Amino acid sequence: MAATHCAKDLCMISHYRELLTALAESAGLDAASLLASEEVIVNDLTISMQMAGEGEQSEILLCSLLGTATADRWPEVARSLLLANHLWAGTGGATLGLLDEDNTVSLSVRQPLTGLDAQKLSAWVSEMADIGRAWQDFVQQAHSESSAPAWPEATAGLHV
Repeated sequence: MAATHCAKDLCMISHYRELLTALAESAGLDAASLLASEEVIVNDLTISMQMAGEGEQSEILLCSLLGTATADRWPEVARSLLLANHLWAGTGGATLGLLDEDNTVSLSVRQPLTGLDAQKLSAWVSEMADIGRAWQDFVQQAHSESSAPAWPEATAGLHV
């Protein structure tokens, strides 16, 4: 039983590394660098990638740090984050959160590794970047210039 479990973990780790390598090749990036950093920059937004879980339950996690709001905008931004997270109405299936130490806003999403191929990963990372940049722009505005971003469908969750 333990040998089978380890074999599945190694298979999923191998699949994860193959996905990152294929993503790097399709984006014209250095595969070794992507495998080492597990980060990609899309439209000036850094997206970190990580494998979590074991065996068939393995997932890939994407996370971006979007910045902090000014103190005078904090109540508006906090309310918008809560509203956006409600049934993922403004996040396309991702989750907005805060880092406790400095109130940096984060955007994260997870997807099962099983069934994920390089083309789907590339589309998912691209969608994450679009959502992340929109929220980053909103969070970092100096004044209340526009309403919070909205994604009516849970696209970032990449329901495949």
